[in-house]
Amino acid sequence: MSLKPTLVALSALVWIATALPVTAQTVYKCGSRRSVKYSDRPCSSRIVNTDEAPVPVESMPDEDRVVARAMHRGPGESAHHFAVRRHRARLLPQDRAECARIDTRMPVEQASMKNADPEEVSKAKAALELSRKRFSQLGC
Repeated sequence: MSLKPTLVALSALVWIATALPVTAQTVYKCGSRRSVKYSDRPCSSRIVNTDEAPVPVESMPDEDRVVARAMHRGPGESAHHFAVRRHRARLLPQDRAECARIDTRMPVEQASMKNADPEEVSKAKAALELSRKRFSQLGC
């Protein structure tokens, strides 16, 4: 019967030990082939030059690509077109897309103003006015 209190005490110790939180630490393995030491601090304060180390290339998001492309003048591109493209690269993507749509729509509206029908001319004039206003609002 003397084993029972010892067994109860032993099982109580096991329960207490398992209930205690375990903390994890970073351990550094230092040393050479002959002797190995373990430490809670880095092994040396030596600075390693990583200038020549290969760096993985991450793909640029589309927006970064647009801005990067806008910073270089294309071959045969006029100064005005380059300035417009550079300015538009800073716009939000949806605004940039709307500017492109307005660019294609305005010449069509201007051509419609040469129509013989006065009603078509007034519609084209109103549409052109709206396009120019939106063009100005977006800062195209």
